[in-house]
Amino acid sequence: MLIAAAAEIRGAPECAIMKILLYNIAYGTGNPGSEYRRLFSGYHYLRAPERPSRKIRGFLAAEKPDAVCLVETDLGSRRFQYVNQVEHLAEELGYHCFFQQKYGPDSVFSRLPYLQHQGNAILTRARHEMCDVAFFPVGMKRLILSAQVDGITLVVVHLALTRKTRLRQLRYLAEILPESGPLVVAGDFNTFAGEGELHSFLRKTQLRSANVNNLPTYPAWKPARQLDYLLLSPELKLSDFHVPKVRFSDHLPLVAEIDFVKGSA
Repeated sequence: MLIAAAAEIRGAPECAIMKILLYNIAYGTGNPGSEYRRLFSGYHYLRAPERPSRKIRGFLAAEKPDAVCLVETDLGSRRFQYVNQVEHLAEELGYHCFFQQKYGPDSVFSRLPYLQHQGNAILTRARHEMCDVAFFPVGMKRLILSAQVDGITLVVVHLALTRKTRLRQLRYLAEILPESGPLVVAGDFNTFAGEGELHSFLRKTQLRSANVNNLPTYPAWKPARQLDYLLLSPELKLSDFHVPKVRFSDHLPLVAEIDFVKGSA
C-alpha cells in the first residue's frame, strides 16, 4: 500500500477497471420469443409496451456498468410516448448520455415518422471528455457515434443488413478509427455470414473481440448467431466477459471488464 501511495505521489499512471455493456434493445419493443411470434408482435414497433424498458432499466441498474453502448434506442417517438428513451434511462440511473439519430441528416429516413427518432447512444458514469458524430458514406444505418471517457475512445455502430454494404462500411471504419490509444468499438455488426466477415477489419485495426469463444447473441430466445461485438485495442486487457441470458430484447447483451491506464490516450 505504501509503495502504491508513493507511486501515486510521483505521478505514476493510474490503473483502473472499466465495465462496458453493449445492448441492442430493439427500441424497447421486447422479446417476441420466436420468429413466429414476431409476426404477431410487430405492433410493438408502433407502441412499445412499458414492461421491456422497465426490465432493461432494472438490468442495467443491477449490472452497474461504467459505460453503456446502446443500439436501437427510441429518441422520443410516439412508440415511446414521445419520451427520449436514452435521457430517461440516464436520469433514472445517474448516467451522462450522448445520442444521435442513426440515418444521417441527408437521409430520407431521418424525416419519416418513427424512423427519425431511431438512434444509438453512449451512457457513462464519468463525464464525456469528447464526443463526435460521423456517418458512413453507404448504407441505410450510417451513424458512427463516439465518446472519450477516462482516455478510452468508445465507438458505437450498427452495420448494414447486406454483406456487400457491411464490407464497405468496415473498410471505411478502419480508415477513420484512431491509429493509437485505448479504443473500444461496439455494436450490432449483423455478421450473418459469421465472424469471418471481420477478419480483414481486425487485421487492419489490430482490434480483438472480447467474445473470445464466439458466443452467439441472436436471437435472444434461442441464440444461434454472433451479431453483436465488443472489440478492444491492444492497450486494453480483458479481465472478464459474459453474455447475460436476459430476454428483454431480441438480442442478448455483452458485458466486458477491461484493465487500462487511466487517461492514457
